[in-house]
Amino acid sequence: MAKNNSLPYLTIKNSFSNSIIAKFLLKKIKKFLKKCPYHYLIFFRKDKLLKVIKENSKKYPYFLRFDIEKYYPSIDHQILLIILEKILNSRKGKKFLKSEIIPFLNKYQIQNKGLPLGNFLSYVLAGIYLLPLDLCLIKSKIFFLRFQDDYLIFLKKKKEPLNILKEIIEPTLNNLKVNININKLSSGRFHQDKLDFLGFQYFAGYFTIENERIEEFKNKIRKITHLKNKKSSKAIIKILNNKILGFGHYYKISKAKKDFERLDAFIRQRLRRYLLRNKDSKNKLGNLVLTNESLKSLGLKSLKEIYEKYRLKKRHILRKKREIQEKIDNLKINDFNYFFFKNQDKSLIFSILIKLEEISKKLEYLLETLKRNEKNKKDYFAI
Repeated sequence: MAKNNSLPYLTIKNSFSNSIIAKFLLKKIKKFLKKCPYHYLIFFRKDKLLKVIKENSKKYPYFLRFDIEKYYPSIDHQILLIILEKILNSRKGKKFLKSEIIPFLNKYQIQNKGLPLGNFLSYVLAGIYLLPLDLCLIKSKIFFLRFQDDYLIFLKKKKEPLNILKEIIEPTLNNLKVNININKLSSGRFHQDKLDFLGFQYFAGYFTIENERIEEFKNKIRKITHLKNKKSSKAIIKILNNKILGFGHYYKISKAKKDFERLDAFIRQRLRRYLLRNKDSKNKLGNLVLTNESLKSLGLKSLKEIYEKYRLKKRHILRKKREIQEKIDNLKINDFNYFFFKNQDKSLIFSILIKLEEISKKLEYLLETLKRNEKNKKDYFAI
């Protein structure tokens, strides 16, 4: 079933057949993106993506960041089908195009335009629509990151952002009949100008949460804990926990400890207000003092706890890697072995060494048992 948001946006549920076609399309476009290993359709790790930004900001001191205005509703079906025909050359691909993709596009469209939200096939088709721009940037040997319609281009010279915008980006987007969102168009120098990308803000070598995202999250909490809601305390806490877990796990990779502490305080304040003024909840809770611990005992999750657990896990992984490195460095090996070890995966070598140690211990134990058995035989015959 399709559900209208604020038109021209449309939301539909994902289906099994749509997922199969989407996966087939992803396999087909992989060959076009070989020279773009961090494209969002083939690279899904956001934490690694942030590392890529941090590492390349030294090599490429300047950036250009932009996205497309009303991207999903602006996708032209005729242009999309021309792009798909070039990608789907096989018999199976042509069959999917006629029997599945074209009916899908015809079902959810306004004046032969637009893709619905919340569907995996839409997600992949939206990625394919801007493939001509991706290929132009790859051909020009420009290093960039893309997530849906958000682009981050890395550059070495100050005047490059304007030249690329005029010579490559604008002409390609005009051919695709889409426009740049002027409000989110920005350029500057890393470590001097703030960069907003994927909901994170990068400045002076650190990632923090965008102020807009914090306000959006607060508005969601306000809506959930509005006094007009007549839900029970358990139901409200369950809804709040879903929002806390989603927001917390997305932004835990940034430097967000203080923001998480402030948001935790805000959530507790809103929940206390709701529980004390809501008549249905008040009768059940009685004279319970709503301290932080009592709210925790009611089942309320904490953003700060999510952040601290992630940091502990990260520290543990780093410590383990350091220990592996130290053990490998301390190995007494000859020149040939050193050359062999140097050109292999260190973690794999370490695991092999551990297994060899285990085998050697077992062999020693077997030898000892054999010696004991022989000794027992000799004693027996002596008697």
